[in-house]
Amino acid sequence: MPYCLNPSCQKPNNPEGCRFCMNCGKNLQLKGLYEAIALIGQGGMGRTFRAVDLGRLGQPCAIKQFLPQFREPQLMEKAIALFESEAAQLKALGSHPQIPELIAYFEEDGCLYLVQELIEGENLYNELQSQGIFSETKIYQLLADILPVLQFIHDRQVIHRDIKPDNIVRKNSITNYELRITNYELPVPSLVLVDFGAAKAFTMDTASRTGTLIGSAEYVAPEQARGKAVPQSDLYSLGVTCIHLLTGISPFDLYDDVSDRWIWREKLQAPISSHLANILDRLLARAIANRYRSANEVLQDLRSLNLSSTNAITPRASSYIQSYSQAYTQIKQLQELLSLGQWQEGDRLTNKIILALANKHKIAELTADDIDNIACDVWMAIDQAWMEFSNQHFGWSTQKQIWKSIGGRLIYEESTYWEFANIYEKFSDRVGWRRPRWLNLGLSPKIWRKYENLIFAITAPRGHLPSLFFWEGFNLVDIVLYRLEICRQSRS
Repeated sequence: MPYCLNPSCQKPNNPEGCRFCMNCGKNLQLKGLYEAIALIGQGGMGRTFRAVDLGRLGQPCAIKQFLPQFREPQLMEKAIALFESEAAQLKALGSHPQIPELIAYFEEDGCLYLVQELIEGENLYNELQSQGIFSETKIYQLLADILPVLQFIHDRQVIHRDIKPDNIVRKNSITNYELRITNYELPVPSLVLVDFGAAKAFTMDTASRTGTLIGSAEYVAPEQARGKAVPQSDLYSLGVTCIHLLTGISPFDLYDDVSDRWIWREKLQAPISSHLANILDRLLARAIANRYRSANEVLQDLRSLNLSSTNAITPRASSYIQSYSQAYTQIKQLQELLSLGQWQEGDRLTNKIILALANKHKIAELTADDIDNIACDVWMAIDQAWMEFSNQHFGWSTQKQIWKSIGGRLIYEESTYWEFANIYEKFSDRVGWRRPRWLNLGLSPKIWRKYENLIFAITAPRGHLPSLFFWEGFNLVDIVLYRLEICRQSRS
């Protein structure tokens, strides 16, 4: 249901299909493209709405409306600068699977709006309140997930300046999926760094200049409190975030002003390894020279952990996490390829993503377990990309419709192999993977196309691409389509 963005509107909820608010008459579609459907948050700087992007087939998004609760000229000027800064920094950072993607930034009817990717989930502060203090394993996982993101933004000359539990969100879409590695259950990277309103571009001489204090007082580094934030300031704030989550105690109460030292170790409810404690102490060093020089340096310390430790993330697990981070980056590349109609390149990349996550070299080597062990987010994101940019002409969802329309089932046993094989041949004929041996003879025997002879164009038969289970992966059809069905049911 469209939601009116007029702050003065007394009845903002409108019936489905309305273009103008039935109460105040305001146009319900920003730029004719973005339509708010529900208010999800508000504060002193404005409101945030769940919305849909009509230009992207109704894809969910978030609208931030700049609506400060003050009118003092100096405060307004600073607030506008911060709002514009968030858009500028998101645009500068480009695409990253753990940073909200900027979709649009504009002014309409005298009000500023920022439209970005909708991140649905719970921030770590709320998770702390609902689930209690974090275990050592969860802190290792937090560091393994967020440090690569910090390295990414620092490499692009950006400092976040407001790292805290509230600004780290665990996405709902991945939280329930876990990789089983060694004897641990480790979540696929699912943490997203949000709220770049305080982010700032920096240069090598940033530390020598004094600026305005930005950030949350409990978490800011000493130099940032003096207006001289540097990349290591984000590492300090990440360290403070970790000890807050480990203890459940406000960082203000974890520092002793009399002795001028952190006392977080004394507040722990359960002991932690010296390895993690030493990493946190170095992150929390007040002198920049005593801190880690970069996020990558912290990651190197994480991976140096002895494999025999039973409480921490292992290097092997870390490599799996990196694989998923790489996969999500490649999915962004896939979207770009498909948006340009580069179907063959997109098809090859699709296969490459799946093979890399399964640690296999050929489609024929994939097993049912490999398919099941790849996160739902990967399957659904790839499928969504194909469906969206082909206008539902290509994609696994389209193939599933065709498969079921000819009597195919999503689960076959060994005893029903011949039934499966018969359906598969009909399916291959329908999607164009087989062709008549002789042209113009519809009843002639069918032969399989070679991969290079597939039709990498939108004029190909419906469901022709992607070709993950073409030829050598024919036994994967029901398995892949069943996996997609399970993933969709888990989201509903």
